[in-house]
Amino acid sequence: MKRRTVLNAALVAVLATGISTTVTTANGLATGETLGISAVEDSPFYPIVLRNALHHPESLVRVAAWHALWSDEWEVALPAFVTHGFAEARVLASQKHARNRDFVQRVVNTYSPQFSPKVHAEAQRALKGTDADRDNFVRAGFAAAKALDEATREANEQEKQQILQADRDFVAMLAGRDPGEHVRLAAQHALRAGGTDADLRAFFASEWMAAAAVDVDIFRLRSHEAGIRYYAVIPQLIADAQDAEREALAASGAAAEQARAVAARAWATTKEKAEAAWKAWEDEAKACADQALYWRTIIERAQANIGPVWAAIAATADKNRGTWTSEGTFADNESQHWGAVQRQAQDGYNRMTTPA
Repeated sequence: MKRRTVLNAALVAVLATGISTTVTTANGLATGETLGISAVEDSPFYPIVLRNALHHPESLVRVAAWHALWSDEWEVALPAFVTHGFAEARVLASQKHARNRDFVQRVVNTYSPQFSPKVHAEAQRALKGTDADRDNFVRAGFAAAKALDEATREANEQEKQQILQADRDFVAMLAGRDPGEHVRLAAQHALRAGGTDADLRAFFASEWMAAAAVDVDIFRLRSHEAGIRYYAVIPQLIADAQDAEREALAASGAAAEQARAVAARAWATTKEKAEAAWKAWEDEAKACADQALYWRTIIERAQANIGPVWAAIAATADKNRGTWTSEGTFADNESQHWGAVQRQAQDGYNRMTTPA
């Protein structure tokens, strides 16, 4: 009952807040990671379902994941989420009203009231409003509010950021070398032919960090999709291979030889899939490490500059560094998990191909 209460509180938090929701306890750890009160944590599906509940960019996927974790029949609910619930939630999330809500929430989270007050206020209003309000914001309100914020920024002669050649060079570096595709695109847009200092001020004030948030979301969409796919397939392959090996060990004569060949093929298939998962997560862990290191350099640069814009950049950069570090830890754990499964499958293959 206690687990149900804790998870229910977390689910309410997901419904009430945005894409970066992380429900924490007094020690700062995610609630799902500190329950420690149920065998649900022993389920092989628990880590990937919890990751989706906490961090998937689409709110309906997060809610579906929390429902699975919250279920009194989690033994069925967790694998059901992996095998079909995730895909069903993603279909619902792709529909217009859900997609609009996620977009508006992302704007609330990434356009600050300090540097984009009109955008932030209009997004808040749309988020609390109707489906029609959110649709209007997506189609026209967002662009109109951005234009108003930029006009206000440019009219403030005393406080507006002065763009130096060093700033241009820095944005040019981001345009060519930033590890995030959307940050590169945002930087390229700010430096486009015909662009002005106003475009660079907008980049520093809001567009850089908004693009960085999209890069996080794209990574999560890709890695969560792949992670779910691995868990939907490989555990069943392991079970099938184990069943085949038991049958082979119970058989005798010519039947045993044939059964061992079947079991060997089952273990070989399992090894192939587990190795693919291991290498994929290894690549994702490296990408996360590159991002975390990059954001560390941004923090250092921001701390060396003076002004409210760079102070805000330093704060957001530190948050981004933490996000990518967390993603990297999860990716590394998954890589180690599937590496162990790959070795388990290799051992099974060796047993079935070594003469009895």
